[in-house]
Amino acid sequence: MALGIDDSLLAVSTSSGWYQTVLIIHLAGAVVGFGGSAMGTVMLRRAWTEGPDAAAAVRRSFEFASNRLIDIAAYLAGIAGIVAVIVGPWNFRQDWVTIAFVLYFAWAGINHGALRPTGAKLAEALDAEPELSADAQRLRKRAELWSMVSNLVIVAAIAVMVTKPSL
Repeated sequence: MALGIDDSLLAVSTSSGWYQTVLIIHLAGAVVGFGGSAMGTVMLRRAWTEGPDAAAAVRRSFEFASNRLIDIAAYLAGIAGIVAVIVGPWNFRQDWVTIAFVLYFAWAGINHGALRPTGAKLAEALDAEPELSADAQRLRKRAELWSMVSNLVIVAAIAVMVTKPSL
């Protein structure tokens, strides 16, 4: 490992064991974290067609998985991405790296600033009334919108990392 090669902080070959390990952690975190998030969106949407009891059960299960696995994996993907840039042949001045991190932080902002608060309000509305209220319907539509936006940001980030524009 040498300092400063290719404008990277700690440049190593992409075939080195360290870089490959970090890349596998990054990819596994992305698959589990973002794939799990997208799957939760699909599961919740389907559960709504089965009624409020099914929706509540799926929501509780997804919340359990999200708090214990999905979110941790998504954050691990971001941390491993930073490490991959530091130890790999990339640098933070490359456009695709900057765009990917902007999209990652946009996803985190959507997740924590809109999706989670809306989901919490929706959970309260579902727990308060056994039948689907107008408030719960409104919150469900808002949660679906933010889920869709979140998933589109994830797809955009993946596209940027795969294609590496302006490399």
